[in-house]
Amino acid sequence: MGNTVFYRDVKNNPNKITFKEIFSDCTKKHSRRDFDYQLSAGMDFNKASESDMLQKWQKPWLFYRLFIICAILTAIIVGFYKLMPKMLDGLDYGTAIMVMFVIPMFVPFIVAVFFWEMNIPRNIALYEVVLAIIVGGSISFFANMVINKFGSEKLHEAAYAGVYEEPAKLIAALIIIAVMFKGKKIYGLTGIVIGGAVGAGFSAFESISYVFSNLMSTGDLTGMAKFYFQSRFLGAFAGHLTRAAAITGAVTLHTEKNKITLSSFLNSDFMIMIVATITTHFINNSDDVHAALGIDSEVKWYLFKIGLDIIEWLVLLYILRRCLYQAVARGRYTSGEGMGYTEAVGSLGGAMAANAQMAAASSAARITVMSIEGAIKGAVWQSNGGDVLSIGRDEGNVFKIPPNIAGISRKHCVIKYTARGWVIVDLNSSYGTSVNQVKIPPNTEQPLREGDVIYLGGSGQAFKISYKS
Repeated sequence: MGNTVFYRDVKNNPNKITFKEIFSDCTKKHSRRDFDYQLSAGMDFNKASESDMLQKWQKPWLFYRLFIICAILTAIIVGFYKLMPKMLDGLDYGTAIMVMFVIPMFVPFIVAVFFWEMNIPRNIALYEVVLAIIVGGSISFFANMVINKFGSEKLHEAAYAGVYEEPAKLIAALIIIAVMFKGKKIYGLTGIVIGGAVGAGFSAFESISYVFSNLMSTGDLTGMAKFYFQSRFLGAFAGHLTRAAAITGAVTLHTEKNKITLSSFLNSDFMIMIVATITTHFINNSDDVHAALGIDSEVKWYLFKIGLDIIEWLVLLYILRRCLYQAVARGRYTSGEGMGYTEAVGSLGGAMAANAQMAAASSAARITVMSIEGAIKGAVWQSNGGDVLSIGRDEGNVFKIPPNIAGISRKHCVIKYTARGWVIVDLNSSYGTSVNQVKIPPNTEQPLREGDVIYLGGSGQAFKISYKS
């Protein structure tokens, strides 16, 4: 169920990580099995190791289904508000509160699910994201109040809220990471997921506080509705979520041996993210900036919020791309366990040069290997120049055969490109490897041709070869 083509493109050129590529599976049809597989990611029975996380990861699509539901509910609510605004006057407070902040809470959850789906290591379960939203949102909201209380009067102005709100969310996210990932591997994507969850929780709690403050001070349900549609709903797509995800991801991207150290903060990525997030927060809240930009109507305000959301997502994409780059490096080169972004760049840089040389020699014959029978039927691997396909029961194999399958060795065989073209080599397996029902000698290069069928340990596990020029 992996994304071989996406992985190949990212490995050779991280600049190919674009929104278009990331969202390319959203509108595709998915089965009940796909839902079960995606929803159980991070659970004990559906985790991934660094050696197979790239093979198991799926591009995000579940959040899109949730977004469609949210869009329909929002359209209904906005429609009532625009066409029949006086309906709100007849609602009791309980119903009005539900109408006003359920949607602004639903949107942050959807974005948090997207971050979770982007987590290539698959080391965080969805229920842990929900816990991070609740616990992290509470901690960050409390930390924000403490910092605000002891800060200067100037910081109490809305325009300067980012100076204490962004550090508060970062503190909460790092506390959760320290507890949840004690003794475990930490990736840049870990910070993206947990930071985004904390931001979602903070956004939800802030929305709730605004509801009660507005009702307590004015009791104006119609005014509260207008405030929510103008500010909280549109801002929920970015704002606290993207800012918290960006700065936390920048920290965890630069861990040392899976530990957050001083250098996790003293690096250009973190500096860029903290300055960018506080700046966009200031722009969002500053009346002076709004006046300078000539935002004097509801339409202009909507356009401003949408534009700011786009900017904040572009900032996040910068660090998200680097986090994906790190995950690909650690998944492709497991000997680099615990490597930070700098080491990841180094490992992939050398590999890219080697792959480029092999790709030049093999550009006329790119091979595809498909499992047509056996435990991993349907799995597909596509070459990229000098890539090697390893098959066996060991965790480090590209095609990992379940350990309960008889006749398969831990390191059974490999398919690789040589001066003779693509070949298969049996690694002295216990039950042997056959090509077109003819057993090949161990540790010997056997050329592969279009249509060849490979059998491992008999006929139970079969793979078909095809070429694309």
